[in-house]
Amino acid sequence: MKKIKGFLIALTIILVVVTFFSGIALAAQVTRVNKFKGHVFINGGEDAGYILGATVCFVSSSGEELICGTVQRASASESMVKVERSDTRRRRITGGMEALLYGGEEQKEEIKDKEEIKEKEETEKNGKTKKKENWFQ
Repeated sequence: MKKIKGFLIALTIILVVVTFFSGIALAAQVTRVNKFKGHVFINGGEDAGYILGATVCFVSSSGEELICGTVQRASASESMVKVERSDTRRRRITGGMEALLYGGEEQKEEIKDKEEIKEKEETEKNGKTKKKENWFQ
């Protein structure tokens, strides 16, 4: 009787710890890939924050960021991410890979900064300055 009681207590502790740590995981995993259409299905849904229009980046096992895409369809438990078809890095995405939700204002600012730097490099390369026109004034 003491052995059974000890086993049940250990089992209860394990279940409590597992349920506690399951809510902490922020990354989803790739469940299937349609490489020709550029669709990647992940097991994270709206409940995990993968809402329509959210940016998701796929990370290889070595920690290298492969490619990012946007959520096109989302249900409670699964989402479909569209990656650019012309990018050949999409072919390296396989089932079981990690999909990280890419968000936050700081990261958006970093992206804008990178785009501005890229624009400056292109304009210096071409020797022209781009005029930004505001059509609504």
